[in-house]
Amino acid sequence: MNNERYHARTELSNSMMTKLLKSPAHLKFYLDHPEQREPTPAMILGTQVHTALLEPGEWTQYARGVEGDRRTKAVKAEHQKLLEQYSPDQIIKHETYDQIEAMVESVLLNPSAATLLKSAQSDGHIEESVFYTDPLTKASCKARIDAVPGSGSMYNDCLVDFKTTIDASPEAFAKSVFNFGYHRQAAHYLSCWNNTHPDDPRDKFIIIACEKGSGHYPVAVYELDNGSVDMGAYEVARLKELYAECVATDTWEAYGKTIQTLELPDWATPRIG
Repeated sequence: MNNERYHARTELSNSMMTKLLKSPAHLKFYLDHPEQREPTPAMILGTQVHTALLEPGEWTQYARGVEGDRRTKAVKAEHQKLLEQYSPDQIIKHETYDQIEAMVESVLLNPSAATLLKSAQSDGHIEESVFYTDPLTKASCKARIDAVPGSGSMYNDCLVDFKTTIDASPEAFAKSVFNFGYHRQAAHYLSCWNNTHPDDPRDKFIIIACEKGSGHYPVAVYELDNGSVDMGAYEVARLKELYAECVATDTWEAYGKTIQTLELPDWATPRIG
């Protein structure tokens, strides 16, 4: 199943749970207005890096854009030649294309990352779409797992996800895990996989993190600890319950309908001494 078909399906995903966490109304708007799901430049870059890294055969369908001023006759002619073979969406600006290639090279130079991906590509699964119905809440769920190492490999107990990030250092990326809900994603993906593959259970979630935008692309490989995954599982369980209730009652509230008392946050201090 390709990426577009997966995202067109309406089962509960990790990204949808992030919207639900903000409020049911935010998720409802997202579900009712698919035409407004325009990807951001960062999302487009992330998708392209995923393709180049995880599906190199698919990456050959893209072309490196011509360098130089497109207003000049020579550059216009070169660009026109590309358009004879590729659609405009398949032609990537040369600087972006070079960045993607450099990021992929950097990831594959990391021995742990390379081993994980090689196992998934050779006898495991890449970009695996999984669908199941949660037995407790009856919520229909989905996940698209970047890499599942082969069941015969030394990494046959884990699922693997690839992330681009501004800072891949342990301290900074731990904050990203919390801020972007990667611990919830870990719990959700493990649940989706284990409920659909009882003969091949996984209990670890590994993230390959690659820095972007710094001119070079350092890579780190992290396994989320049990406490983080357990916290994610608790949040996922509560969100599934909320989602099931919203669906059953067709009630998608935002921030409440009553007058609420609002206090300044704990970090706020008087600005006047």
